[in-house]
Amino acid sequence: MAKKLWCTESSRGSGRFGVLWGVTLLLAISFFLFHTGELYAGGYALSGIGSKAIGMGGAFRGLADDWSAAYWNPAGLTQLEESQITGMLVFLSPRPEYDPNIRYGGLEVGYRNDRLTYPKTETIVIPDFGGFLKLDAFENYTFGVAVYIPAGLYSEWDLYDPTPAMDIRNQFPRFDHIGKLTVLDIHPSIARSFMEERLSLGAGLSIIWGDIVYQKTHLIPSGFPVPHENLLIDTRLEGDGWGFGANFGALYKFSDAFQLGISGKLPVNLKFEGTATQELYTMNNEYLRDILLDNAYTRAESLQILALFSLDNMASEPNAEAELTIPGDFGVGVAIKANEKLTFTGEIAVTFWSALDSVVIELDGVDPSGEPAENSTIMFLWDDITRVSLGAEYQVADPLAVRLGYYFDPSPVPDSTFSPIIPDLGDKNSFNIGAALTLGGVEISYNYEYLMFEDRNVATLSDVNGDGIYDNYPGVYKSDLHASHLLITYRF
Repeated sequence: MAKKLWCTESSRGSGRFGVLWGVTLLLAISFFLFHTGELYAGGYALSGIGSKAIGMGGAFRGLADDWSAAYWNPAGLTQLEESQITGMLVFLSPRPEYDPNIRYGGLEVGYRNDRLTYPKTETIVIPDFGGFLKLDAFENYTFGVAVYIPAGLYSEWDLYDPTPAMDIRNQFPRFDHIGKLTVLDIHPSIARSFMEERLSLGAGLSIIWGDIVYQKTHLIPSGFPVPHENLLIDTRLEGDGWGFGANFGALYKFSDAFQLGISGKLPVNLKFEGTATQELYTMNNEYLRDILLDNAYTRAESLQILALFSLDNMASEPNAEAELTIPGDFGVGVAIKANEKLTFTGEIAVTFWSALDSVVIELDGVDPSGEPAENSTIMFLWDDITRVSLGAEYQVADPLAVRLGYYFDPSPVPDSTFSPIIPDLGDKNSFNIGAALTLGGVEISYNYEYLMFEDRNVATLSDVNGDGIYDNYPGVYKSDLHASHLLITYRF
């Protein structure tokens, strides 16, 4: 993809090509990381973007004094005197467990019931990258381009084993429920200070590219007698696409000791295009095949029956389009500087998850039977939530700072659509501690996070839109998460 980039000569003497090189490098590394490996594990949303914000539990809208202000509160970009780029390694050790209880009419249909189930990945090392390239400013304006990964999901489960009575002819994949999503945000931003730099206003444009994989097992009624009352279909959606959004913010300094930040994000509709690979697993039961053939009325029925019992699975790969909403949010934060060394922060933010009602997958092609493929719908019906965050930073000495953070984040997912594919298991309590050492233009920092989920028991199956496909996964869920972040930030 060709991009046209331009800039003015840097006030720090690096020149037109220095800033251009920086922007290009930032984009190149971000795209490289985007395409290499599994960017997030377990589907967990951590404390946010940036070393200081993560260490302070995401309570950063009222402070917003590093490059991650482009994400938290773009008004804070007026506080930056140079460009900043951060490289990060995240060590995640999620510990989710799921005890399924999925029965159709009280009957076992192949789910791994009454057995503790764990996802594929236990521990993973994730490379991440972000930063803000500050372009030349005039008067009280600050311009620049930020790049970061604001969201991600990685979840891969073995939840289904066809029962022997189903007589499936071909081997079923081990990991049959998969969710992968990575979102990259290229974020041109502008901010301006007023009133002798007491008030700052800022805004940014989100140019978002996303990549998605969604795989799920479906059981559909066959019309055949038990134990062949269901046909088994494995569906895998893969696609990528673009979306556009924006954020805005204000930062007001009442005094040197107290400032208030207000910021929000508009929702983004990511439009994906790709394919939906559908595979119907054929049966190895000649007795049933012969009975069905003896009762077939037409040649077309006979051919369809023969296909259901053939050596090879019935497969198709229609084109697919879908639109996924990344919700907007709005929050208010404060920063209190108790003295020259100690700063406290806090914020309350609402995320408008109710915008994620459902995702319609539009299919263009045929299904495994050769008939026109029908559109399908993934139901969400998520709820808006309010997150509370608290943070503190203490400057031990000129080069060393320590940070503490906490946040409480309710789950937006109702029982009626809950799925381990998107494992926001329950209300979350997060505890964070970090430290940063600054040596010239380089900051080396480390943050540790412990994320504790409340246990969750989903009691009953639900088909909320009446399409004959259940939208949730009953059972008992438990989880916690340990995460370490090692970061290097370069200022130039």
